[in-house]
Amino acid sequence: MGFKEFLKIYENKKAEFIELTRGYTLLTSAAPWFIAAACASVSSHFYSDVKIKLFTTFLSFIAIICVHLGVNLLDDYMDVKKKLKENIPLDKIHFEDKVRNKAGLIINGTYSLKQVRNILFILFGIGILAGIYFTTLYGWIIPAFAITAGVLSLLYPISSKFYASELIVGLIFGPLLIMGTYTALTGLYLHKLFIMSIAVGLMIIVLLHAHNIMDFDFDKKTGKNTLCTLIGSKKGALIALAIEILIAYLIIIYLAITKQFSPWILSSVILTLPLSIKLITSLNDYNNVKDLKFIPKWYFGSMENWDKIEEAHLEYFMYRFYLARNLGYFFCIILAVVCFFSIKINYIYI
Repeated sequence: MGFKEFLKIYENKKAEFIELTRGYTLLTSAAPWFIAAACASVSSHFYSDVKIKLFTTFLSFIAIICVHLGVNLLDDYMDVKKKLKENIPLDKIHFEDKVRNKAGLIINGTYSLKQVRNILFILFGIGILAGIYFTTLYGWIIPAFAITAGVLSLLYPISSKFYASELIVGLIFGPLLIMGTYTALTGLYLHKLFIMSIAVGLMIIVLLHAHNIMDFDFDKKTGKNTLCTLIGSKKGALIALAIEILIAYLIIIYLAITKQFSPWILSSVILTLPLSIKLITSLNDYNNVKDLKFIPKWYFGSMENWDKIEEAHLEYFMYRFYLARNLGYFFCIILAVVCFFSIKINYIYI
């Protein structure tokens, strides 16, 4: 086998794995991680042993990615198992999720259920081993974060019964991920970082909220309880999304005005404001205008696989999904860069 053939097989397998585990959602966890890592990496604690801290930083990133992909895959695996228990043959299983092609590679036999279980074992195994390692470094606080996030993840499949899906996602990918990572890298707690993590959590909620606005009619028809259906109208849901963005911005403004962080964190508001406006106006168009032409622009951020999206006629959905995802990503990355170059930390030990 030549190198080109090997590379082609590798690229195909990588693409399959990303589809299987919904790897396109990784920005949701990677972006908040950068904030925690940036804050931790400029601490005197970090430079007390640079080699070990570089290793723990890398390990925390790998662990978060593995757990995130594992949770995505476990969700699809459990849904397939539920259908099988209803005596529906594997090749007859169907989910009303054209956008994500939910469990598509499991249903078509590309990955067997045994292979999926093995992958889950590896992904969660890496996360658990990393958690054990960090526990030996900093004690009970690490499993406390992990257990809390784990419980919320297990509650997520039934959270729609209580209109709590958005809240759970915001907590996991906001305060829990950021504070858990920061503590795992330093053994410390930083109050002002917790406040910032609330703003990040709101931006993560915006992504799910935008998704639910577009699924409003279907969710209403099938009885799925989301914040959007609780509000009762697409217009009201869009106003709520704008308020979420506004509160996130106000938190950053508060942190800058009170000098808890450098005033440069305001750049996260200024630079993402055009994208926020574009998201809101685009979702308003979704509610009121049809047959729009969707043209990705470089300044909207990455909109990968756009040719395939157009072939599947899903651009109406993915265009807005990408806008919401990239808004949260840019917001986090700008904060991470500013924190890395400007932060001065006063520690409170736990």
